[in-house]
Amino acid sequence: MSDKSNIISTVFDASDRPDKRKNESIADWLGRRIVSGAIEPDETVPKEMDFLAETGISRGAYREALRRLVGKGMLVTRTRSGTRVAPREKWSLLDPDVVRWSFESGAPPDWYIRAIYELRAMIEPPAAAFAAERRSEDDLQAFRDALHSMRYCDMTEESWHNADASFHRAILISSHNPVLLSLEAGICAAVAFTTAFRYRDMPNPHTRNPVEEHAAVFERIEARDPVGARRLMTELVDTALLDSRGTTVFDLGLPTLKV
Repeated sequence: MSDKSNIISTVFDASDRPDKRKNESIADWLGRRIVSGAIEPDETVPKEMDFLAETGISRGAYREALRRLVGKGMLVTRTRSGTRVAPREKWSLLDPDVVRWSFESGAPPDWYIRAIYELRAMIEPPAAAFAAERRSEDDLQAFRDALHSMRYCDMTEESWHNADASFHRAILISSHNPVLLSLEAGICAAVAFTTAFRYRDMPNPHTRNPVEEHAAVFERIEARDPVGARRLMTELVDTALLDSRGTTVFDLGLPTLKV
């Protein structure tokens, strides 16, 4: 299928689609092209007049889509050379849309998956320790709800992945640190998509439900044990990274989590 028919069939089928949805669709299409390498850094995106002629989309919708990507650090506009893809180090790599595009465009590169887990290892264990010190009774209920869904939903279903992301969101919320909480959208997107990749989208997806490891973290948070919560959260993130690389601590015969 040509690029032109690709655009029309996947983005602009509905002529009565609201402008906001059109903007989002154009941004999604361009975002996937950029993260997949189809449009490389320093290459220009489709010129406005050419794009409008091929798709019939409005000038305002196309410009708004470009503004969205500029806001994510993925595009840079220059007066004479047009709009080009920015160097990757300028991208907002934890932006929820950028995370989504990275996984929707095929298996992400190893460096990206490892970088996500390294970031999680820096953020989530201390957040779990703060949660153990500061959590409220309402916070605990959010953990219980997430764990219940993780136990009883099929791991291949979206509901299970949403529950897993909700558990990790509860950790950030229960830390009661407003600056840390500002990372919620990006961290939860990273959790949701890496988990879906690990348990559903890999060539040989894992079938082991990690709910007990999550429950162990929750028990330490409920018991107001910051040291235990930090340790178990560290082990949980480390285990998830091993899972994403195609093996687990259980396959390697390493010790399992202990409270």
